[in-house]
Amino acid sequence: MPRSSSRSALAAAALLAALQGPGTRVTYRVQVVEQSGGSVHVLASGAVSGPAGTDLRLAMRTDSAEVEALFQITPEPGVGGDTVSVAAEFFTKRRLGRSRRGLPLWEQDSYRRYVRVAWGDTARIYPLGRPRPNATRGLWVDLALERGFAGGEGRSAEELQVVDAAHDLQLEAVVRPRRARVILNLVRGDTVSGPRPLDLVPEAPARRVQLVLGGRRTALDVGLARPEPARSARDRVLALDADVVCLRVVAPDAGPTQPVGVLCGRLNNVARRLPLPAGDTLVATFVWPGGR
Repeated sequence: MPRSSSRSALAAAALLAALQGPGTRVTYRVQVVEQSGGSVHVLASGAVSGPAGTDLRLAMRTDSAEVEALFQITPEPGVGGDTVSVAAEFFTKRRLGRSRRGLPLWEQDSYRRYVRVAWGDTARIYPLGRPRPNATRGLWVDLALERGFAGGEGRSAEELQVVDAAHDLQLEAVVRPRRARVILNLVRGDTVSGPRPLDLVPEAPARRVQLVLGGRRTALDVGLARPEPARSARDRVLALDADVVCLRVVAPDAGPTQPVGVLCGRLNNVARRLPLPAGDTLVATFVWPGGR
């Protein structure tokens, strides 16, 4: 990598780390606007806020169109970090008419959009395509980004005001865990070991943990990873895997350090089981860390 590219990458990483520091909060302010004839009016407005790294999920439905979108932001390196890059992935459906049997015909499409704006400025996005210059009808989304201090508030928040009831609009914060609390137990028959809680960071090096069951110690190397990216465009837009983590388990005493298995699940306090070579069963429960 050329030296200039390395410096740019390091600057971007440092800026992202600063933005994701404790006490930082981002806010998406959204307006859905429609042009009809010579008039322009706001269909809905709202805001989504959360800790740094929060994405925005938007869904809008009418009788003739459906739009689902996921907005993600990345700070841009530069003086003071005053600009931010917005990436949006869309999945849309538009009704084209009816079949000979009277059934509705829909056209599906997926695409991505990128724009760079300054914090506090507004970006205009056309989810159904930019209208022609002389068009009398159009629909767009005005998106403004803000950042500030959290003031001790670490949870996400959403607010929405719908002006036109013919348009069903939803705004939702998508927060991917930067760490997770994993509670481990060993089980054999009716015997259960004491719980072993761990705070793990996705993609960090594995940690050695000792679990005691019936006076016998079992050593395991455990590490947290993120799930594989969704394959379909709609699943990516819906961000169905946002709160999913995967626990990679290695039994170093069993021979070569090959993974015994991988447990994936949501941070929803539901126990999941993985058989181990020695005959025990590892039970892992994923929950949000207490500091969230």
